[in-house]
Amino acid sequence: AAAILRDGRRLPADMVVVGIGARANTGLFDGQLAMERGGIKVNGRMQTSDAAVYAVGDVAAFPVALLGGDVRRFEHVDCARRTARRAIEAILEPSGGAAEEGKAFGYLPYFYSRVFALSWQFYGDNAGEAVHFGDFSPPVAGGKPKFGACWVSGGRVAGAFIEGGSPEENEAMASAVRSRAAIADLAAELGSRGLGFADEESRRKGVRRGALAAGDRPTYARHATVGVAAAVSIAAFAYWYGWMAPYVVKRDFSDPKL
Repeated sequence: AAAILRDGRRLPADMVVVGIGARANTGLFDGQLAMERGGIKVNGRMQTSDAAVYAVGDVAAFPVALLGGDVRRFEHVDCARRTARRAIEAILEPSGGAAEEGKAFGYLPYFYSRVFALSWQFYGDNAGEAVHFGDFSPPVAGGKPKFGACWVSGGRVAGAFIEGGSPEENEAMASAVRSRAAIADLAAELGSRGLGFADEESRRKGVRRGALAAGDRPTYARHATVGVAAAVSIAAFAYWYGWMAPYVVKRDFSDPKL
């Protein structure tokens, strides 16, 4: 099997995954709100060109502080959560609008995915020179691959990808990207050390394990905890109600005497 390119070249492959992207559905607002990068242009408070209208999630194109104020649009659940939270904060604090209107949003671009035992995280921007690290050999039976890449632009870490990292290692990478850690020697500091460099950077900057902002890591763990707690509560109530039902006095509210 192979993938045949437009120029006739054949690339041997066992499987081809096609990603054609997505297009924001903004037709309803054409001619009414300013557009940019295929989405609705907003400021750092998620306000559109009409200050009374806010846009969040995949359709919102906003200035990102970490990227020097460059306007970006992100199609991921983490962005949807964070921009929605930012819009609510802005709505509840209208007095701060004038001072913050021109400021970029302090968002750390973040993507993640989980497929069975595999899990990867990406932080920042894939701009600059890519440096790979980790073990790319097929894992032994029961093993788990751990590898990744860092993008370096202007002598600083601009983005990072990690496959198979622990929560602590993922947080260390996020910290290195957020602080735009300086890199003097790509091969020595990243190519050979990789996660070790990120860990040292986070320790040097005093980042406590588990102390990163909530948006820097997936919230599925918290959601799962809340979901389990809710399920247990509902089950307990159902059990109690089922046991107590025969003893509960039922009132007939159709009786005018009541």
